[in-house]
Amino acid sequence: MKNNLSKKYNLAESVTSNYAGEAASGYISAALLSNPTIANNEITVLNNVEFKANLRKITVAGTAGNLMADQTCDFTDSGTVTYAERVLEPKKLDVNTQVCKADFLKSWEGANMTAGLNGTLPVEFTDYLIGQTAERVSQEIQQSIWDGNGSNNGQFDGFKLLLAADGDVNDVTGTTITAGNIVAELDKVVGAIPSAVYGKEDLKIWLPTSAVQFYIEAQATLGFINKFNMNADFPMSFNGIQICHASGLAADTMVAGRTSNMFFGTDGSTSEVRVLDMAELDGSDNVRMIMRFNAGVNYAFGSDMVLYA
Repeated sequence: MKNNLSKKYNLAESVTSNYAGEAASGYISAALLSNPTIANNEITVLNNVEFKANLRKITVAGTAGNLMADQTCDFTDSGTVTYAERVLEPKKLDVNTQVCKADFLKSWEGANMTAGLNGTLPVEFTDYLIGQTAERVSQEIQQSIWDGNGSNNGQFDGFKLLLAADGDVNDVTGTTITAGNIVAELDKVVGAIPSAVYGKEDLKIWLPTSAVQFYIEAQATLGFINKFNMNADFPMSFNGIQICHASGLAADTMVAGRTSNMFFGTDGSTSEVRVLDMAELDGSDNVRMIMRFNAGVNYAFGSDMVLYA
């Protein structure tokens, strides 16, 4: 006799659950770290940033242009060491939402009915609710990473805003990007990359969704490796530099930089996830979802970055 992998949920059953610190880390990681930019290791993740992280910048240069000099019997200072730092200060954020158990019941039961057919196991109703919420949070984190504005409720300052305010950044004046000019505009971005950065293994160029579509169209027109039939076996690149899809980045914007110079900070030890069944309090079938965490981005060297806008 086959086991029935689906199970009926009793609406009278309490789903109240509390997770904090390490216990909440799995759920918070799904919300904060599953977006494409972080999941694909395109930027560096700093964990346990409860308040702020100092991104130290040490620059060594030669006094007369060259750090090396002809050897003599005396000590002659021929270099300068400059120390500065940028601060990554994650913003405290939360999620407060209320759903009716009955609204999620059908989709939850459907998910469990297919469990086992594809090797998965039935999930608890609480996990299902948290998963649905985490998926939405992940999308909003992706948006903030690239185009967020900390003055807006529920957002933190993203790379575009930070780069635009930094006089050290290599700026490229942008235009309306189309399939007809995307290659020429990418040439401008590559031309603005400092020589000390060009050729580094972790150098990348991030494009918004519209520019990615235009780039694929342009490559198809050029007949490059049948780009019109492109799949995961053909990762995007331009003149040897990896191109990444930065969903959330504003149209007609491009960013170039190194993974090792760009950071996302959060703190799992202070995170919290709560699922509160209101039946115990007001007799309703509502469930309240509560998440508390912090998140933010920054970079160390503005002079190593390029902003096309």
